[in-house]
Amino acid sequence: MTESVRSLTNNEPSVNVISELPGKKFNITVDISIFLVMLSLALTGAAITNIIFYRTCVHALNYPRDECKVFLSLDKNNETQRLEKEVQQYATFIMTVKGIIESLAPAVLSLFLGVWSDTHGRKPLIVWPLFGTAITSMLVVLYTMLDNFGPWWFIVTVIPYSLTGGLTIMFTGAYCNLSDVTTEENRSLRMTILQAAVSAGIVVGSLLSPHVIRAVGNVYLLLIGTFLNVLAYAITNICLVESITGAIQGGITSVIDFLLVKEMIMECFKQRPNFGRAQILLLTFANSLSIFVMYGLLGLEYMYVREKLHWVLKDYTLYSAVNTTLSFLGSFAGIIIIQKLFGLSDLVVANIAFLSALAEFIIKTLAVSTWYMYFGVSISLFKDLSAPLLRSVITKILPVEDIAKVFALMAAIEGLCPLISPLLYNCLYVYTLSTLPAAIYILSSGITLTCIIFVGIVQYLRWNCNQYGRLDSP
Repeated sequence: MTESVRSLTNNEPSVNVISELPGKKFNITVDISIFLVMLSLALTGAAITNIIFYRTCVHALNYPRDECKVFLSLDKNNETQRLEKEVQQYATFIMTVKGIIESLAPAVLSLFLGVWSDTHGRKPLIVWPLFGTAITSMLVVLYTMLDNFGPWWFIVTVIPYSLTGGLTIMFTGAYCNLSDVTTEENRSLRMTILQAAVSAGIVVGSLLSPHVIRAVGNVYLLLIGTFLNVLAYAITNICLVESITGAIQGGITSVIDFLLVKEMIMECFKQRPNFGRAQILLLTFANSLSIFVMYGLLGLEYMYVREKLHWVLKDYTLYSAVNTTLSFLGSFAGIIIIQKLFGLSDLVVANIAFLSALAEFIIKTLAVSTWYMYFGVSISLFKDLSAPLLRSVITKILPVEDIAKVFALMAAIEGLCPLISPLLYNCLYVYTLSTLPAAIYILSSGITLTCIIFVGIVQYLRWNCNQYGRLDSP
């Protein structure tokens, strides 16, 4: 199979231009590493939340340890229900601060690293965050073992993750790498496979989490998560082949260069034919708003079902596994069956994905029993397709030398989402917890509707212009 990569040529002194050339085949190293990282996150996520609940109950609210130990249990009883609202309200603010700190550095780094990677390669954008994630998971294990540390000490563990770029930079590097080594014909499928690796990791981790906790306890569960992160880093560092031919090795001093930011802004905001600038920005904002919703609901959905439907950890992990499995199957069905069979464009399928997500949020808003949650995820099969397909559209309509710059802008905006979204969603949840806890889903519905409108506008512009042409400068 012939694939395409970018190579660096020197048309002017010190100016690297990316050209599209036939080249080496892609490998699946990125997919394997991302699967392992997401497996670790899903395996440990709910357990970490329960540990924070326990530390909040003991150290921040000063309840007896015996009374608070129910938060470490897989089962829920009347004692947990009595403490639930008070502990959740305090823990929510801790999680908000954590989200801000772990997202601050990635938001800043995103401004530099897109253009930087055109010269210095994509591999550092994947390897550095994996290294930071591994260090953070080690610190989480240490924190869990030190039982006298209060919940605010957990904030310290996320610093290595933040300083090395986190998931924001890792996914930017992964998508740029795929853009380098794929053709227009297989790019949508390859980006969907990457998204499927994320879903598969979440499914397996969610299913295994309660059983592993019951078998070995929280500390050993976190040690297993740490091993997975270290393994992902080792595989990527050793096996991943740099997709930029002639990439120049660069250190931290080469990253902090404001000329990189200037170049990114100039390329992303310059005027292009056929309302090209508007198309790029609308697609970027649509994708970023979907990420905004994801970060907003992250962690709160577990709290919501504990409060509204009185679920325990094993109920939530089963639901999470079913949710992700359906999304996993829906992603392939959307690409292989619906898109290929009916000949639909990436934009049309992306809007179908947003519509299915909107339906899910509306149903969850009305939830009064368990079946509402499962019904919601059953009709949102295609919701995970929006992110890879919007990125695929961008790679197909932009000149090859501009793709990484627009991905960098997208990553920079996405980097702001974990700073703003948890603050907005957590405050909304805390202040509506006693009256309308489903307010977070009402907000998500409105944001998703905005995404549908943005993608619809781009589709209209593509229909009225040269739909398959690239948005080169006039």
